[in-house]
Amino acid sequence: MTNIATYDAIRAIAVRLVQEHYPMAVAAIIGGSFATGRQTPSSDIDLLLLFDHVDCAWRSTIVAEGRTVELFAHDLATFTYFCKEMDAPGGTVPLARMVLEGENIATSGEHYAQLLALAQAIAAAGPPVLDADNLQRRRYAITTVLEDLVDSRHPGEALAVACQLYEALADLHLRAAGEWSGGGKHLFRRLQAFDAAIAKELDGALRLVASDMAQGQRAFEHVTAAVLAPVGGPLLHGFCLPAPAHWRA
Repeated sequence: MTNIATYDAIRAIAVRLVQEHYPMAVAAIIGGSFATGRQTPSSDIDLLLLFDHVDCAWRSTIVAEGRTVELFAHDLATFTYFCKEMDAPGGTVPLARMVLEGENIATSGEHYAQLLALAQAIAAAGPPVLDADNLQRRRYAITTVLEDLVDSRHPGEALAVACQLYEALADLHLRAAGEWSGGGKHLFRRLQAFDAAIAKELDGALRLVASDMAQGQRAFEHVTAAVLAPVGGPLLHGFCLPAPAHWRA
């Protein structure tokens, strides 16, 4: 059985890495699985480095003492830009979550205090509100994908469509309620924290599609109806999406 590294062991690696290679960092935050206690034997170290100034934000992957490390380097200005302009419009703020969930292993000072306050404000503000057009597009997309799933006769096709539907439903359920979303495993975690019942239904429906396609199709019909009901229900007839007039050769 492969051993799972302890947080203390990972923290020691990160401290040595920062001291030896990034001594000018004014904050160094361990985020990700080790920060939340969900690490596995192969989990990497997510490390957010804050500097007084960087010419440009950067991200890189290195190996330190046999452990993969994902580095995210910012100053306060680039951190703000990435959170507000790059991530938040899509309903996620992974960098802010790293700050809120992680530990600063550098000496805490004014820069870290400003970073923490900024991350708290961004998270508290919530994602952009879904306007009527966005909701309509999502309702229509989900309705058509559900039809594809129900009509599927090939188990492989059904599973591929079910994965697409899972993501669309989970994201809509979170965003329609003003909650931050996520990607991959973080989407499930965000949904489970917000609405454990819907998370359980979606998880069960997806598993059923893989093991008993017909039951999985029915399960997805049920959970889709539950998610769409508060935002207007399914949408097909009357949906129209005009293209911009300048989209022509």
